Amino acid sequence: MKRAWKWLGMSVTAVSLAFMAACGGSEETSQSQTGSSEVEASDGIDRTDWPEKFVYGILPTEDQGELTRQFEPMIEYMENRLGIEFELFVGNDYNALIEAMRNGHLHASGFGPFSYMLAHDRANAEAFAMGVEDEDSATYHSTFITLEDSGIESLDDLEGTTIAYADPASASGHIFPKGMVINHLGLTMDTVDDHFEYVTFSGSHEASLYSILNGDVLVAGVCDVCIERVYERVEDHPKFDKLKVIAESEPIPRGPQAINMDLPESLREAVITAFHEMKDDPNAKEFLEESGYSDYMPADDSMYDVIRETAEALEMSAEDLLQ
Repeated sequence: MKRAWKWLGMSVTAVSLAFMAACGGSEETSQSQTGSSEVEASDGIDRTDWPEKFVYGILPTEDQGELTRQFEPMIEYMENRLGIEFELFVGNDYNALIEAMRNGHLHASGFGPFSYMLAHDRANAEAFAMGVEDEDSATYHSTFITLEDSGIESLDDLEGTTIAYADPASASGHIFPKGMVINHLGLTMDTVDDHFEYVTFSGSHEASLYSILNGDVLVAGVCDVCIERVYERVEDHPKFDKLKVIAESEPIPRGPQAINMDLPESLREAVITAFHEMKDDPNAKEFLEESGYSDYMPADDSMYDVIRETAEALEMSAEDLLQ
């Protein structure tokens, strides 16, 4: 896999935030992308208490056609493993995914670390897997990016500038970068937004990246691996080679795959096993690689206690973030 940070040939200012390690509501929208609806299984599993279809949540990207193509191998693999229809639910943000799970319309989803904490509290979600490139990549970083000609060299230069965050419940796209600014500049939650001329939420890390490339804002908080995943889609942008990183966070635990614990235990076990064995299926392995992973390693709720501690330290409640 190409490593997107190879094109950022500049020095990165590492910003230490000792007490933090934290990624990544509004109106709910959804689209369904569905594979085969007639799937039969002969594995002897009793499916009488299973739903007719399993619904898995994802966030949108700039290219919905590309999103559908990317997930086709996963849909086929999961339908073959579960023996029931597997459907994608595209929520417009993390809050849409959390609310859909809370209301029983969504059975599992990938979350950012902070949004997982909210999903655990509000929707009875439980972490079970984490997508990784290798066994040493269970963490990632939040970065501040800008263009070389922006005149911004460090967090000290942010006053009066314009900034894009990804999603209110995104750790690396909002919580962590906002905490970095607060900690570095001695601001508070009440004053940090006033430090900027304009603050916006783009909806995703990719959208924040385009906000920089297209000149909509001067700086954005994004995760490093998120840019790596969309590298091939953005590398031809005329300003792509002008991107630079001005600050980087301490390591953040990657967001998990989480499943609704209200589901029958036999279904939960089948889904969890299917994720952990995805690397062994040739077609599903293609999906993993395109998503920037080589495997789904086991994960559990305790891994995200540091996110809860971060939110508490920043006095960021679920209610505040999801308004």
